Amino acid sequence: MRVFLILLMFFSPHAAVASDLYGEPDFEGIKRDTWYFLGYQAAAVGILYIMPESISGWSEESKDEFSLKDWWDNVSNPTWDKDKDFINYVLHPYWGAAYYVRARERGYNNHQSFWYSVLLSTLYEFGFEALFEQPSIQDLVVTPVFGSLLGVYFMRVRETVKQRNAGVTEVSTGDKVLLFATDPLGGLNRGVDKWFGRDAQVTVSPYVQREAPLQHEAAHMKPREAVTGIEITLRF
Repeated sequence: MRVFLILLMFFSPHAAVASDLYGEPDFEGIKRDTWYFLGYQAAAVGILYIMPESISGWSEESKDEFSLKDWWDNVSNPTWDKDKDFINYVLHPYWGAAYYVRARERGYNNHQSFWYSVLLSTLYEFGFEALFEQPSIQDLVVTPVFGSLLGVYFMRVRETVKQRNAGVTEVSTGDKVLLFATDPLGGLNRGVDKWFGRDAQVTVSPYVQREAPLQHEAAHMKPREAVTGIEITLRF
């Protein structure tokens, strides 16, 4: 991931002057944003896991029988999904725009921010969402492409709001809502930074533990089945 993010700085033909036009890219900031994004996904899956089937669509049987093979089968077979148009062509572009804006606010230019939107869209489709369903082919395109176009508009809105509030000590509620709506990840991340401290770090990694037989069990018994899952570590 670190290599991918660094390549963003050199991908476009205008990258050589990116610092002059957009300010110095904040690599540490965008790295923290990315970890937070993964952490939000993991938290959402954890919440869904404990929710009733009527909400999560995940039955107790499917929870008990789930294995990493199910995830691998899903990511190996992307499909053209049949979600409602509102989800595919409104919500997904909105979040694609949110990814784009987050990179722009970290000092990356248009081309780099587009590829950051591609990165987060791909992490979402092939990451935790694939625990439940196959990655969506059209979402992999619609989210970053239409999202980045919408993100350009969001940046214009944000610049207008910032100019309107230059030198103002108290930003109006309406402008606060606009700033949050056009950069929801930034708003969430600032809240997490404030809650845990600015140096908060979130890491998400696979978790595998093979349990040995209990002491009262016969020594010849086979070890218990491996426990697999996701480990989330928060340091602050």
